[in-house]
Amino acid sequence: MFRKKKVCSVCGYRFTPKKEEIYTAEEPRAFVEALTTPPTRFSATDCPRCGCQVPLAIRVPRVTIPDTIERDDEEESEVAEDEDKEHCGDLQEE
Repeated sequence: MFRKKKVCSVCGYRFTPKKEEIYTAEEPRAFVEALTTPPTRFSATDCPRCGCQVPLAIRVPRVTIPDTIERDDEEESEVAEDEDKEHCGDLQEE
């Protein structure tokens, strides 16, 4: 999965992560953060020498794009026409 070697930040050991050893971890959060922010998840593996966790990549949640919503263009155009009339009247008075 990974061609590059990763370096352990604790012991400095260089190793190539194996697909079987990669897992998804979640960053611990405070109680208030758990209610307000989504969890930060990342792929990680353990260092073969010292056993500490080595983060590999942040996993961002998927974004689902809603279907296009049709809007009434008539309402927007009426507002725009009213604003144009007001601005034109201001210019003519000066």
